[in-house]
Amino acid sequence: MIDRERLVRTFMEICSIDSEPRGERGMADRLTRILTSLGFTVREDDTGEKIGGSAGNLFARLEGSAPGEALMFSCHMDRVVPGVGVRPRIEGGYVVSDGSTVLGADDGAGLAAIVEAIAALADSATPHPAIELVLTVAEELALVGGSHFDTGLLTARAGFVIDAAGPVGEIVLRAPRQVKFSATFRGRSAHAGFAPEEGVSAIQMAAAAICRMQLLRIDAETTANIGSISAVGPTNIVPDRCELCGEVRSLDPAKVHAQVEECVRAMESAAAEAGGTVDITTTDCYPSYSLGEDSPPARLAAAAAGRIGVPVRFKSTGGGSDANIFNSRGVETVVLSCGYEKVHTTAERISIEQLGLLAEWVAAIMAGGGE
Repeated sequence: MIDRERLVRTFMEICSIDSEPRGERGMADRLTRILTSLGFTVREDDTGEKIGGSAGNLFARLEGSAPGEALMFSCHMDRVVPGVGVRPRIEGGYVVSDGSTVLGADDGAGLAAIVEAIAALADSATPHPAIELVLTVAEELALVGGSHFDTGLLTARAGFVIDAAGPVGEIVLRAPRQVKFSATFRGRSAHAGFAPEEGVSAIQMAAAAICRMQLLRIDAETTANIGSISAVGPTNIVPDRCELCGEVRSLDPAKVHAQVEECVRAMESAAAEAGGTVDITTTDCYPSYSLGEDSPPARLAAAAAGRIGVPVRFKSTGGGSDANIFNSRGVETVVLSCGYEKVHTTAERISIEQLGLLAEWVAAIMAGGGE
C-alpha cells in the first residue's frame, strides 16, 4: 500500500522544518495542515505557554471506517540540537543530513510513517478503527511536553509511540524511571596565592563527591551519570560556588531511589568534611513501565509485523519516551523501533528500506486494529 516516493518526500520535508525543543511552531502548523487534509480533526493544547515554547501538543482524531476500539499513535515534533537548518539528502540508499546538524529522523521518521500510513489506507479504501494521534513538543527535554498532555482526551486504551532506534520490528516493552538531581556547593573564598588555607573550595567538594559516586553502568537495569559541573572564576580566588547536575535511571523504581540516595550521601558528606554546604534538588522526570508480550498493543504490533514479513523482537530500553507518560496514566503503550541509526549525532541516518518498512508496519497496525 505504501507509496515510497511520497513517503521519502514527506520525510525530507519534515526534516527540513526547524524544530528544536520549544521551537516547534513551524512543525505543528505544517502537520496540522497535512492531517486536516487527510480528514483528521486537530486541536492544539496550551503546553507551549506553560513551558515557554512556541507551540503546544497536537491531538488529532480520524473517525473509523471499521469496528474496533480506537488506536493511539504518538511521535514527538522536536529534535535534539543542532536541529535548525537541516538539509537532508539521499546518499547510498540512506537519507542523511549534510553533517552540520542532526537529521531529525528522531522523530521525523515516525511522523512521516504515520502520514504515509494514513494516506495509503485512504488510497486503498482499507477499513480501520478510529485513529487518535498525540504529537508532542519538547520530548527531548525529559518528556516535558507529553507530561502536560491531557490523556483524558483519548478514547484509545492501546497506544504505539513510534520513537526508538533499532530495526523495524523491535517492540519496547520496558523503559526506565528517570530522576535528575542538581546541587550547589558553597565554600569560602580566599586569595589562592596569599591565603589559600583560609578558603574552602567548592570545586574540590564537588570533585570529591563525584569520586565517591558509583556512576555509568550500575547493573543491567540501572545507570547514573554526571552531566555537567560548573564554576566560573579566576584562578587566583578559591571558588566558593560550584554547581553540578546528574541523573539516575533504572527499570526498577526502587533502584532509582537507592542510587539517588547514594549520590545525595556522597555530596552531603563531601561538603560537610570540607567545611562547606550543599543544596540538592531532585526532580522525578518520568516513571518506568513494564508490559507483557500478551498486552494488547504488543500483540497488535507483533501480528502486524508478521503480516508484512518483519521479524519481531521484544526488548527493554534505557531511554524514556512519551510511552512512559501514557502507561502511567492507564493507556497501555509500546514503543516501536524506527530503523534510524546514530541517533542524536550529526551522523544520524535512516535507510529508505527501513523507512518504508516502518510506514508499512504502522499501516498494518492501523488496518489490523479491528481484528
